[in-house]
Amino acid sequence: MSETEKMSMQERINYFYRQSGGPGNPDIDRILNEHLKNGKDHGIPGRKEEPKDAFIEVFMNDHSTKPIAMWLLKMRFDLKDRWEEYLSAQQQPDVSQLIEELKKEAMSK
Repeated sequence: MSETEKMSMQERINYFYRQSGGPGNPDIDRILNEHLKNGKDHGIPGRKEEPKDAFIEVFMNDHSTKPIAMWLLKMRFDLKDRWEEYLSAQQQPDVSQLIEELKKEAMSK
């Protein structure tokens, strides 16, 4: 184990601030964002890890919870697809309304 792996979270935070110029440094937000995107301890490189990602990883790596997590993800994606289908159907024009408009237009000519 390296020296940083043995540190507590508070020690890591203090170490980070010493390296980055302290809590008053205006670049802290940028530095933290960069670390969360590309830190080797924060998931997929180039993508900011979110709390849901950490939970999904924990449940997907446990053989006793993986089937439940897979089912929940499937249900989430199915629900999202159904919602998008619904929204798409709402945006399409009503055929009977179009027919009435065409009839009115034809009669006015």
